[in-house]
Amino acid sequence: MTAIAGAVWTAAQFNTFIRDNLNETLPALATVSGNYFVTTSTHHLAERKIYQDYIAVQNGFDSTSYDDPDLAGAAGEAITVGPTVTCFTGTTALVVVGGRIGGGSTSTQSVKMSWEVSGDSSISATDEWAAGPVGFGGVTTFAYTSRPFLCTTLTEGINTFTAKYAVSSTPGLASGRTLLVMPF
Repeated sequence: MTAIAGAVWTAAQFNTFIRDNLNETLPALATVSGNYFVTTSTHHLAERKIYQDYIAVQNGFDSTSYDDPDLAGAAGEAITVGPTVTCFTGTTALVVVGGRIGGGSTSTQSVKMSWEVSGDSSISATDEWAAGPVGFGGVTTFAYTSRPFLCTTLTEGINTFTAKYAVSSTPGLASGRTLLVMPF
């Protein structure tokens, strides 16, 4: 509708061309404090939130290929898989893994925390986005480390991100394990 000087608008015209347009602004569309908006295609927005899972206990692992923890921690903590985050994503998400990772007993030891995706996407854990010390050495050497990775190969839908662990030789340990997913 084009406004004309001196013209009177009806309530229906005002509601259609003013109120309804204002209801399409981002502040009007926001439903939860702390969420953010992403463009999902031309002229389409979606509200998203950041997801995080945290596991405090220390667990060990001794697989040279990425897998779940399989050893109790130094204080005998129960084995805890993860952290794990399940959420709706578009085709892209920022994924961050990290924690207190280490425990290798040789100078060339690598102790790594990565992540895999299951659900609507199927992506294996890899060194490409892993965090952890490489070549630190020492029986009780640890590093507080994290690594962000922008994953652009997701299938839109419900995806589950799960931390996985690997070592190059002798067992490793990890505690304060965090997995953060920011879907787009």
